[in-house]
Amino acid sequence: MDSGTSDEDGCVTLNAYRWANSTDMIHNEVRALYSYWDGLRAGRTTPLRSEIDPRDMACRASNLFILENLGSGNVRFRLAGTSIVDAFGMELRGMNARAIMSAASRESFMALIGETLEDPGVGYARLRNADNPEELWEITLLPLRSDFGMIDRVIGCLHPVEFVGRSPSAAPLRFKIDHMSVEPIKTTVRELNLPSPIPEFAEGPAPFVHDTGADANGKKFFSLTTIDGGLANVERNNEVPREISRDHLRLIDD
Repeated sequence: MDSGTSDEDGCVTLNAYRWANSTDMIHNEVRALYSYWDGLRAGRTTPLRSEIDPRDMACRASNLFILENLGSGNVRFRLAGTSIVDAFGMELRGMNARAIMSAASRESFMALIGETLEDPGVGYARLRNADNPEELWEITLLPLRSDFGMIDRVIGCLHPVEFVGRSPSAAPLRFKIDHMSVEPIKTTVRELNLPSPIPEFAEGPAPFVHDTGADANGKKFFSLTTIDGGLANVERNNEVPREISRDHLRLIDD
């Protein structure tokens, strides 16, 4: 999707468009994360979260973050690199992802994350500082699959492209969306749904066979037999029930 239209507040509406060219990424850090993620998935829809290893990346971990979708639109930062934390002047871990956006762009940003996870796809946006439109940033959103099989995490890179220094007294950093897009993911391998048995190798349920005494080959079946005993047998023989002794714990003083 290439959405170049926005309202007066900078809110871009996510429609059913698709972005077809990942070369639109500008900064080499953003490109490096995309290349790592694309190589790691090896033709699958997404890589696993457990497969991510920052030591194998060509980009710096300080510009990376991980989001987790907790359901019902609750998407929160699980991790945020030091460069991102320094830019915002606060720890983002545990915060809702919409908190980094200006009020008018929050719903658009959450729709972009939702589309990235649901299809899934590669999310991308160019962001402007809401208080300084000359400051341009890039963000990419790449879906990840948890070890339980759900696509509920996003690894991303947030990096300035045109950065204007801010004074310590400046307002907290918040973004408005200048452009955003979603690229469909192309798969080249078949992914199996592991919790379900493969039909060709699944065994059918064993049939119930009623005990008629013997099968067609003359093999006898074992059946349940009642055995006299217990209290009923004692009462029938007019015997006095014997008291059953039980061991008990005793407290011994030293």
